[in-house]
Amino acid sequence: MEFLPLPKQPKTCVFRLVPNSQLHVNKANNAAEVFDNEGAYWEFDVEFANVPESAALELDGFLAKLRGSVGAFLLHDARFEQTNLDTVAYVSGSNQDGNTLAVTNLPSGQVYARAGSKIQIGSGGSAELKILTENVIPHRTGATMLHFEPPLRRIPAHNTPVSFSKPAGVFRLANNKQGLADAQYKNGVVTSWKIKGREAF
Repeated sequence: MEFLPLPKQPKTCVFRLVPNSQLHVNKANNAAEVFDNEGAYWEFDVEFANVPESAALELDGFLAKLRGSVGAFLLHDARFEQTNLDTVAYVSGSNQDGNTLAVTNLPSGQVYARAGSKIQIGSGGSAELKILTENVIPHRTGATMLHFEPPLRRIPAHNTPVSFSKPAGVFRLANNKQGLADAQYKNGVVTSWKIKGREAF
């Protein structure tokens, strides 16, 4: 599976996790009832500015190949690339699910990654993007338990890689009108081009 070919660093890049909870308010007494459903998903909004048309054409061709929301691609949050977290962890054990995961191979004796950091579990088309909900403090053996949201969608195999640097997820376009035709031009330069997508699963 390919990464979305970015012509340059985005001017803005917003990744948000959208829970699948539902709030119902009783109109008679304003009492609230909340349903915590499964199926939280990531969505993104990126904007490119001042891109030469020649550089933008590759991305436009890639979007055409996706055929709107049919195709999927990999993308990471360009605002928080976490390139300093370059150690790859590995799933330790089988049959793990939910929102915790035992891993190994991390440097010990310190907080390796803090709550709010993102991780990528798996690779290619099976990659899942998560956000840590607790600090990662590995044991002296390099083993630790990761706590994250949203919960796993598939059970990872033993030794599945868990990446902290430029963690990516699998996305598709939010709708079928995301091409270069909707960008703003001036003198052969794309002055503003916004692309939106949501997690594919």
